[in-house]
Amino acid sequence: MEEYRVLLADDEEEIRTGISRKIDWASLGFALVGEAGNGEEALELAEQLRPDVVLTDIKMPFLDGLELCRRLRVSLPGARLVVFSGFDDFEYARQAMSLGVSEYILKPINAPELIQVLQKLREQLDRQRLERRDMETLRRRYEESLPVLRELFYTRLLSGQIRPEQVQDRAARYEIDLPQGLWTAALVHVDGLGDEGERDELLLLSVQSFLEKHFALEGCAARVVLFGDMAALLVHLDREDRLYPLLEELERLSRLSQSYLGFRLTTGVGLPCRGPEELNRSAAGARSAL
Repeated sequence: MEEYRVLLADDEEEIRTGISRKIDWASLGFALVGEAGNGEEALELAEQLRPDVVLTDIKMPFLDGLELCRRLRVSLPGARLVVFSGFDDFEYARQAMSLGVSEYILKPINAPELIQVLQKLREQLDRQRLERRDMETLRRRYEESLPVLRELFYTRLLSGQIRPEQVQDRAARYEIDLPQGLWTAALVHVDGLGDEGERDELLLLSVQSFLEKHFALEGCAARVVLFGDMAALLVHLDREDRLYPLLEELERLSRLSQSYLGFRLTTGVGLPCRGPEELNRSAAGARSAL
């Protein structure tokens, strides 16, 4: 597993040298990628190196450890912050913890204590990394499943299995734009389609592709989906008098299918409805019209 990156900031060179030499970083799953002698230098290095852990003294010139932590909390929200402090800096320690500092270590720093802290941070970072990977896996699976989820959404929409008040939320979830206005459903049946399983499915896919490519009616947008043993067109009409031109366009496509696909299509068209939430009623009318 990739080592976690550590940035060390302390204005005392002896302390930095002691920490860097006394800790077996690799065995703990870490790599010391940078050292800084003041807060400003540490901030610049942090922006360049993007460390997973920042070890910093609380008192440093130019930019103290508290301000460094405050700025890192914004620029590196996932980083673990560990603060070193002397006995007389209780108020600093209190402020540090309010900034989301993971650990607070009193000086003088001893190797066993720092090792224990690093081991604890390693466990936290491992869990965080696993959670991120799980989320990435889920996100990737979701994106891969989107085409299937969209087809299922359209099937349930046309079947009336989605409550009207849920239609737009479900559509947004699957990144589908369903504007309000006039809609109508048309169901397209392949004449002679039998029970030949895989062949029939391929025929339906070819019909879907044919309709997507050749449907052309000014002012209307159509979405073609598979709906049981038929193809369905969900047509958004720009005005009510578009229904008759739509019927003519579907008849043209039916004739065209004979030369392109080698078989004729039969289409039933439902009455227009006042929004995508009512497309199931239009689809029921289209089925009756077949």
